[in-house]
Amino acid sequence: MAVNPYFAGLLLLITALLQDHFLPGFLPGVSQYVPDLMLLVVVSWSLLLDVRIAMVGAFAAGIILDFVAAPQVYPIGLNAFLFCLIALLVGYLGNNPFISGNLRSVPVALVSALVYRIALLLAERVIGYNNFQPAIIVQVILPVVVIDAALMVLIFGLVRVLSRVKEPRE
Repeated sequence: MAVNPYFAGLLLLITALLQDHFLPGFLPGVSQYVPDLMLLVVVSWSLLLDVRIAMVGAFAAGIILDFVAAPQVYPIGLNAFLFCLIALLVGYLGNNPFISGNLRSVPVALVSALVYRIALLLAERVIGYNNFQPAIIVQVILPVVVIDAALMVLIFGLVRVLSRVKEPRE
């Protein structure tokens, strides 16, 4: 199955804007609990599409997220690298033919979100921030990982429907 590049690009742009600009505005007091919607789209593509196509989508998602992000905390390309790594891992390790897509997507999203958030904390540590503390892991990362896993069913269904849109004719 292939994905229409126009719909994919539009989905990535809308998701990046929603994640970085609109959701923090709707949750002003608890903006650290904004779910990783772009990561969920990447995980969904990794479960639905061929690994090579998912890697291209993951790289594009990371670059778009890096450029749309309002405060540049991370170097450009970090999200692209992490999304590609997660797409590669999910593409090769997350495909179990005996479990249906919706059931498989939730635990895969849970583990992927945990790996992504821990990797971001490690990257912040390398950059010079001292955020790698047990309190942050328990009070921020674990609730966001649970929120991501809960939203995965909705995002996975949406991405599955949008992935069935035909490719443009040449």
